Amino acid sequence: MAFTLHTHSGFRPPPPTEQYRISLALNEETVRDAQRLRFEVFNLEMDEGLEQSVESGLDQDEFDPVCDHLIVELVETGEVIGTYRLQTGPTARDHFGYYSEREFVFEPFEPFRAEILELGRACVAKNHRNLAVLGLLWKGLARYARHNRSRYMIGCSSLTSRNPADGPALYDSLPSKWLAAAPYRTVPHPELICEGGNEPSSPPKVPRLMKGYLLQGAQVCGPPALDGAFGTIDFLTIMDVRNIPSRYFH
Repeated sequence: MAFTLHTHSGFRPPPPTEQYRISLALNEETVRDAQRLRFEVFNLEMDEGLEQSVESGLDQDEFDPVCDHLIVELVETGEVIGTYRLQTGPTARDHFGYYSEREFVFEPFEPFRAEILELGRACVAKNHRNLAVLGLLWKGLARYARHNRSRYMIGCSSLTSRNPADGPALYDSLPSKWLAAAPYRTVPHPELICEGGNEPSSPPKVPRLMKGYLLQGAQVCGPPALDGAFGTIDFLTIMDVRNIPSRYFH
């Protein structure tokens, strides 16, 4: 499938730091660099990811050609060391729908479907997981959401586990403030409900990225789904763009 690289006239990325710069990928080669980074983080480091990625050395699927890719590069070399895959409501409508709705029932979100910005495939190279990179990514997300008039950011926050019992154990341990209100609650599709497995002696820790979202005001939309193909347990997470701290827009 041919890549659809959007120009996004008027979108202004955050200014660079001395070491890093952030932008949208403007060519297929840069998207490939992001896919290679995703493979290195998901498959090689975290022991998750798609099996077919092993042969190509790229984490890729049918959503990549139609989505935008926010990337962080080293100023000195241009190496891609951080990325997010972004999909707006119009893009989802015109192509494959939202990735998340393959795992979760999306009926509760129909009234504002067009205002949803979906985040996915987030990762940062191990040697660059620092506040400078995370700050650039958050600023990039905030500016992209505002540029596209998105009201909500939504996506799957993943727990690396193939034990279905870990999902409910973590979900039941979450404080109520991290759970979405009734209008934003949903459930996994029946075939993806986390059932069976070995009951853990204690709940798994909240994954670092997921905890970062929750501390910024995101909430979990309900029980998790089992993503067998990727080797993760996914929690649908939503955040009202209006609740993003103002410092990320400037």
